[in-house]
Amino acid sequence: MGAQERRRWSSLVRQEILGAIVAHLHDPALYGAAIIGPRGVGKTTMAHGVEARIQSTTHVINIFGTGSATDSPYGALSVLMATLSGYESESPTTTMHKLTELIKQEAQGRPTVIMLDDLPGIDTESVGLLVQLLMTGTVKLLVMARSLSELPDDLAWMIKDGRLATERVNDFTRAETRTLLKKALDGPVAESVVSSLFELSAGNPLVLQALVHENLTRGALRKRGVVWVLEGPRQEATENILDDLVEARLLGLPQSARTGLEKLALLRTVSLSVALQVLGTDVVSELEELSLLSVSPGPNSLVSFTEPFMGESLRERLSPVEKAQRFQEMSHVITLDPAAVDKHHLLAFAAWANDAGLSLKPKTALAAAQAALVSFDPQLALACSAGIPREHPRAVKAAQIRSRAYHLLANYPLAVTALDSIDPQNLAHLSLKKYSSWACALISSLLWVPEGYSRIEAVLAVLDARIAAAHTEADRKDEDLKKAEKYRRLAYFEFQVHRGEFALVAQELEDGSRDPSDRSYRLNCASLLVLVLAVTGRELDAIALSEAINLEAAEYDLVLRMREWSVHGIVFGLIWTGQWRACESLVKHAAEISSMTRHGGGVMELALGIVYAYTGRAEQAADMLLIAAAQLEVRDTYNSSALVYSALAFSCAQLDDLPNAHSYLAKARELEPWTLWVNRSLAEFFQLMALRWFEDPSAIEKLMARGEADRAKGRFATASMNLFGAATYGKDEVFLLLEEVSLMRQGPMAAIKLALARAYQSQSAAMALAAADMAHNLELPAVESRCVITALEIAHIAGDLTESREAQHRLELLVSQVPVLPLVPNNSVVPLTMRERQIVALASRGLANREIADRIGVSIRTVEGHLYQVFAKLGITSRSELEQRKD
Repeated sequence: MGAQERRRWSSLVRQEILGAIVAHLHDPALYGAAIIGPRGVGKTTMAHGVEARIQSTTHVINIFGTGSATDSPYGALSVLMATLSGYESESPTTTMHKLTELIKQEAQGRPTVIMLDDLPGIDTESVGLLVQLLMTGTVKLLVMARSLSELPDDLAWMIKDGRLATERVNDFTRAETRTLLKKALDGPVAESVVSSLFELSAGNPLVLQALVHENLTRGALRKRGVVWVLEGPRQEATENILDDLVEARLLGLPQSARTGLEKLALLRTVSLSVALQVLGTDVVSELEELSLLSVSPGPNSLVSFTEPFMGESLRERLSPVEKAQRFQEMSHVITLDPAAVDKHHLLAFAAWANDAGLSLKPKTALAAAQAALVSFDPQLALACSAGIPREHPRAVKAAQIRSRAYHLLANYPLAVTALDSIDPQNLAHLSLKKYSSWACALISSLLWVPEGYSRIEAVLAVLDARIAAAHTEADRKDEDLKKAEKYRRLAYFEFQVHRGEFALVAQELEDGSRDPSDRSYRLNCASLLVLVLAVTGRELDAIALSEAINLEAAEYDLVLRMREWSVHGIVFGLIWTGQWRACESLVKHAAEISSMTRHGGGVMELALGIVYAYTGRAEQAADMLLIAAAQLEVRDTYNSSALVYSALAFSCAQLDDLPNAHSYLAKARELEPWTLWVNRSLAEFFQLMALRWFEDPSAIEKLMARGEADRAKGRFATASMNLFGAATYGKDEVFLLLEEVSLMRQGPMAAIKLALARAYQSQSAAMALAAADMAHNLELPAVESRCVITALEIAHIAGDLTESREAQHRLELLVSQVPVLPLVPNNSVVPLTMRERQIVALASRGLANREIADRIGVSIRTVEGHLYQVFAKLGITSRSELEQRKD
């Protein structure tokens, strides 16, 4: 990878900083600028970008410090001084005069910029000459330094006096990393790629570039369709740039520091006290001073690599024998008692032991595996739990951990197999509490596999029999029995919520969520209840409950088994109430902080795609859903492929991309999604809405039937969703049902739908426009257009020209935001299609065919074809006749 490619990479972002530096160099009040930033952030690359931008009009001179203190006079200016024979014997004034003349001669009337890199290491004489050149106006300066303290005193004073501007260049933020990867790879990038590379590089541009190069070379970074994802076997790299970077960081370090870094690489992240014991105080201080390791602030300080890629690279270099040797060297200092160490310590040693091929004691291995699950590291959890023998008393617990790890990896069949592999004799001898825990885990796994539902009833029946028998045993501990019954209830609740039978468990979940005696049980019930509330019309209550669960779980450091249901519930609650901005912010924030992003199979992008699809932002939705689909092909988290393809079909239909819409619809229908009921319901809704855009006459009736079925089950949020999709002028019964279910819901979207339903029934265009105003305030143009079209229909039938013109005007304003209207005004006996009506609206305003094509994103030929059909249907022959009909 050459220097030109490195410069191109870094120049893909931070153009605003580059532009600011160029402006500073052109400012007559300034002597120039200083680029300040830590090692590896691209200061030199930024300077090259400035040079490329100004070199056509400016004479550029590059000079360098030596990188260390020097007594060599004029050493930094040696390239220039070499042309001045005998300057050693001349006075500084004479040397200055000759140097000024030389620079002016070479500049040939152009301004001159000196670029000074590699500080410290510039000698006093060079600084003096440089300052004189600046003060006489002969040159401008662009200097690069890691900190202001690196600058010579004279330059530092220029900054304090406001004569030398500064621009700070730091490591990339996560957002900048995402932007850079998208531009550098020339295509959309999965959030898992962004997360992995950002965390490993710590935002360092040079390291980030090297990581991309390495992963491309190894075949781990690949394209799925148009989206870049991380997958596949890691292959040996033919050119390891990361090793070169590590060697550059280690250059000149004493052996004690190198050994310390190797030990820290194996420890990964540990407490400061452990690091001091293992590495030694002097080594920790030295490495921190060199910015090779960082110590987090606070009483519970943690020590880790400043640049995580160094730890990864150093670990890969060590053989299993060397890792085991390091382990032995530190074993006298560090205990592996799970009760005596923190989570970071335990995970570090578990990963180390796994790398070195060492075996942990079962108690330690299970504790580490459980901690790995909490940290969303399913591979480490599998490795730690794999060594527990089948006959060991902890084998059942190990199987539950493996099952959960496979669940996180979206390998649901293996999640079931892990639990089925337990010897029946072993199960028979389990205590009731442990057996109930195993049965609960098995039921959770069976939810996601074909034929899983049919097995659940049998598992529950066996569990019920054991619980009933326990009631007759005199020596049974009451607490064990109570715990077993709670496991059983949670398993049953999850089963019913998964399959959409919310009314069967709503009251019991309400009761459980108020249980004062067991915080874990109460919060697990509450987590399931969040989704139940969201679907049954209590969306605002669901949002509030989810937030309360998060606060309490964080306060008491609880890991909740049912936490995922709370996440589903708040996302849907926000979407269905129209609070899409809050939902977007929530999901993006979760992607920033969640380790699940790296393993989550695109669920973050899927959630965002659904947000955008549901709110009518078809282009944003399609972009995000394509990224989600690429990742779901690698790991189908929550069996979500049918949902993502359904949402893609709807989004493409909204964009009038009918070939792709039909293709994704076909893909969605090929799948048998063994997923939660809400995902299936939403997938079917998107499919039917796509058919509506295709003008399939059966779509409206099917949406209405689904709405009625949901209403009967008390699922008022999804009933409202389907009925609103079916609502069209002339369907009186739809609006009656829409009013009924909207009264059973909470939030602003319910208010909009209620207002629209009542506007239709009272034939009030003003009420429909008021509903449109509410949708406008929520930034929901597709919903707004539905309300406006209803107002237009009502006003047209009533002959109200004032309301009609207002509605028509608002509809025309929405055309640019809604490529294909969800409904079309039905004010003509001529059956124009949605697209034809949209083109009529634009043509009636006097837009040329090219302008119409650009506005709605189609070709001129397509516009001409539609107009030909319109003229034929309306019996007209010119645009003037069309314009006369626009009122």
